[in-house]
Amino acid sequence: MYLGRVRAKGFKSLLDTDVALRPGVTVVVGENNAGKSNFIDVLRLLTDPLDDRRTRWWDAEDVHPWVDAAELCALYAGLSPEEAGTHLQALISPADDSSVPAGRHARYTARFTRPAPGARAQRPVWSAGRLLDDPEPEARRTIRHVYLPPMRNAQQELASSAGNRLRLILAAELGAKEAIQAFEEEQAEHFRGLESHTKIQAARKRINEPLELLTAGAHPQHMGLSFAEPSLVSIARALRTRMGDEGLDAEDIGRSGLGYANLLYIATVLAELDAAQEADLTLFLVEEPEAHLHPQLQILLLEHLRAQALRSQSAPPRTDGAPQGHIQVVITTHSPVLAAATTVRDLVVLKRCRTPASASWQEPAPPGSEEEMSGKQKKPVFAFTTAAVPVNEVPFADHETAKLDRYLDITKSAMLFGSRVILVEGLAEALLIPAFADIVLSSLPEAEQRRAKAVFRGTCIVAVDGVDFTPYLRVLLAEAGDARIADRVVVITDQDPGKKTAEATDDFQGGEGLEAPEPVGAAAVRFNRASWLRDNLLQWRVPQERFHIAESKPTLEPELMRPDGNQELLADIFFDLRPKSQHHWKAITEAATADERADAFGALFAKGTGIGLPKGDYAYRLAERLTQHPGRFKVPEHLAAAICWISGVAGTEA
Repeated sequence: MYLGRVRAKGFKSLLDTDVALRPGVTVVVGENNAGKSNFIDVLRLLTDPLDDRRTRWWDAEDVHPWVDAAELCALYAGLSPEEAGTHLQALISPADDSSVPAGRHARYTARFTRPAPGARAQRPVWSAGRLLDDPEPEARRTIRHVYLPPMRNAQQELASSAGNRLRLILAAELGAKEAIQAFEEEQAEHFRGLESHTKIQAARKRINEPLELLTAGAHPQHMGLSFAEPSLVSIARALRTRMGDEGLDAEDIGRSGLGYANLLYIATVLAELDAAQEADLTLFLVEEPEAHLHPQLQILLLEHLRAQALRSQSAPPRTDGAPQGHIQVVITTHSPVLAAATTVRDLVVLKRCRTPASASWQEPAPPGSEEEMSGKQKKPVFAFTTAAVPVNEVPFADHETAKLDRYLDITKSAMLFGSRVILVEGLAEALLIPAFADIVLSSLPEAEQRRAKAVFRGTCIVAVDGVDFTPYLRVLLAEAGDARIADRVVVITDQDPGKKTAEATDDFQGGEGLEAPEPVGAAAVRFNRASWLRDNLLQWRVPQERFHIAESKPTLEPELMRPDGNQELLADIFFDLRPKSQHHWKAITEAATADERADAFGALFAKGTGIGLPKGDYAYRLAERLTQHPGRFKVPEHLAAAICWISGVAGTEA
C-alpha cells in the first residue's frame, strides 16, 4: 500500500490542488512560496505521527479566505488483500467514483470548517470511502508519518536532555513491553548497587550529621540517598549524543560541523523508522534535507532513503496478521542536486499561480474601516494559489524520460524551479545571452530597465548540448495535472541548413496522442527546426503565448557579424586567438555585402577550413569584452527580440 494521490481544497494556497505521489520516493520541487510546506502540512494532518506526539493541528488560518471549509483527501493505492480487509470501510472503486483507477484503493477525507469569530474550533470531520463518516478510525490510524522539519538546529536537538528520540530508538531495539520492563529492572539493580558505594554512603553521613543536630530539639530527622526508579524515559534523558571522525574518540556534538551534526540527527530519525513495522504505512516527510550538506552527501542521503523505502515494500510482515511496515518518502527541496539525482518520473513540481477571485466573492472590509462602516466591500481580487505538475503524468514520447534522466544534471535541473527558461544549443549561446541581455535591456527607460533586468536574472538558461529540444519542451510545456511547469520558454536554435526534412522526421517519435509532423514537399527540402518545433508545440496544445523560437540563419556566428559596426570588435577577438592569421580575415574585409561578410566569418568556425576557431573560447572572450565595453556591439535582432520577450518587455510577442 502507498499514498497514490492527495487532493486539497481550500487549504491555505492549495485552493484546488491534486498531487500524484510515487510508491517509493517523491521529490517535490518548486520556487519559494509555491506551497511545498503547505503540502507537507496536508500530509501531517491526514495521518497520525508515528510516536503519537502530534505537533500540527488544524487552525482557522488553514482555511482559504475564499471558502468556508477546507477538505483534504488521501487516496491509497496498491492495497494487498490483507490491507483491503483492514481498510474495508474506506475501499472505493471506479464504480463509486470515475476518477479512481482500477485496483484496490482506500480513501480517507478530512473536512474542517472555519470557526466563527470568537468561537472555538471544532474537530475535523472524517469520512471513509464513499461513506459520510469514518466508522473505523483505528484502521486509518495504521497509516502514520514521521516528520523531519526544515532548517533544524541539529546540535541543539541532539544535545537536548529531553531524550524523546533516543527513547523511541531504545524502545524499537528492545521490542515488546516485557523486554522494556526487564531492561528497566536490570538498570534498577545497577543503581541500587551504586547506592551502596562507600563515597555515596559517606556523602549521606556528611549531610545527616548537621541535619540531626538541627532537628534534635523538635522532631529528629534523617535523610537517605537513592536513585529514582529508572524508566526508559529517564535512561534516554541521561544519554548524550557524541560524534567524531573515524579512528578518533567521539566528542561533544557541539564540536562537530553543522553538516555532519545534521546527518547524525537525520540518522536518529531514520533509526526511529524501525518502529514503522508497527504501522501498515509510514510516510517519511522530509523538508529541505539539503541544509548544511554538500552535494555528495545530499545524493547519498537520497539514495539511502530510496533504498530503505524499497526494502520496506518488499519485506514480508514479521508475523501473520502483523502490520505491513511499508515506508514511503516525500521530500521537498530547493536543491538542483536532489532534483538531478532522482528520475524525472519521481518529480512533482509545485507552481505559484495567480488566480482571480470568482465574481461572487467579495473581500471583507477591514474591521472598523470606512468600508465596513458604510457597508461597502472591496472589489474581487486575485490570490496566489498552488498548482501541481506530476512529471510522471507528462505525455512523454518513447525514450524521452530516459533522455531527461541523462540530460538533467545539476545545472539543467534548475529549470524546474522557475517559471521562465531559455533553451540554447550549446556553450557559446549560454555564455553570450546574459551579456547580450545587459546591452538590450539597458536601452529601456530606467524604471522598466530595472524590472526587465530583474526578470531576466531570474530566468534559467539551459544549454542542451545539441539540438534535442523536444524532451525539454515536453517536460516544461506539456500539460499535466491541469498545469505546466514553465510560463515562458525561449528556444534559440540554428537554421541547420545541412539537414533534410526526411532525416529529421525519421528521428521523431510522438507521445501519447501525438504524431510526427509530415514532411513538406520532397525529401530534398531542407529541414527548418524552428518551424518543426513550433508545429510540435501546437500539436501538444501549448498556447502560443507560452513559447518563443529564435532562429539564427544559418548559425549563431554569422549573425554576430551581420549588423554594421560589429566588425572591429569581432576582429580584435579573432586576432587575440589567431594573431598570425590575417590571411583568413581577408575574405571578410573584401566581402561586398553584409551576407557575404557573415558567411565568411561563419566559415572561420567550420571544421576542415584549416583554422577551425573554437566557438566556446570565442564566445567567452566576446562576453568578457561586452561586459567591459557594451556600447561597441549591436545584438542581432532575433536575439534581442527573444531577450525582450522572456523579460516581459511591453510590446514583445511570441
